Amino acid sequence: MYNLNNLKVRNIKKEDEKGSAKVFLEGFNNKIKNLSHIPEERTYDFLIDFGIVKNYYKEGYFVAEVDGEILGLMLLRWKGQEKQEDKVLDFSVLVKKYGLPLVVRTMIKVNIVNYNPKKGEMYIEHIAVLEKARGLGIGSILLERAFNMAKSRNDINKVTLSVIEENHRAHKLYNKLGFEDTHDTTSLLGKWAVGVYKFTKMEKCIV
Repeated sequence: MYNLNNLKVRNIKKEDEKGSAKVFLEGFNNKIKNLSHIPEERTYDFLIDFGIVKNYYKEGYFVAEVDGEILGLMLLRWKGQEKQEDKVLDFSVLVKKYGLPLVVRTMIKVNIVNYNPKKGEMYIEHIAVLEKARGLGIGSILLERAFNMAKSRNDINKVTLSVIEENHRAHKLYNKLGFEDTHDTTSLLGKWAVGVYKFTKMEKCIV
């Protein structure tokens, strides 16, 4: 059992790549399988090479760790967000490593599911917790960090996220923390890209 008194939520660092990728893989395994269709043993390198597990944001990307083990992650996005140099590999290098068809297909799929936040919106692009650490409140702690960060900025008036139709547990948690449903969206392209046909957009206004 983890002692949450030792829980730290901090900005991600370069050396966190492996730990954050593990959380990402476990939290979004089905989406990743639909996105890449590559052998499981190559999935970690794939996520890093394509910049899907991002580590280049100067602000807004957090990990939750206990005694040095990364148990959760959260990536926030907003308009005008500062980031370092993009770490995605050059196109020719990606093609050499993965082949042209997979690279082109992946880039199209990533573009389909990518969401660009609007002015005044802080979007929770990813939030995930390792299965063995779920139910301990780590997700709620990460969300509280998002709310506090949004409140500290004068250019943000709401926090938003999207939850897939099947994830009833997460939907219930978001409602409990003050998020309200705004609209449902269905997408055949989303189904093709990452296996998600229907999701609900939710938001919480920052007062």
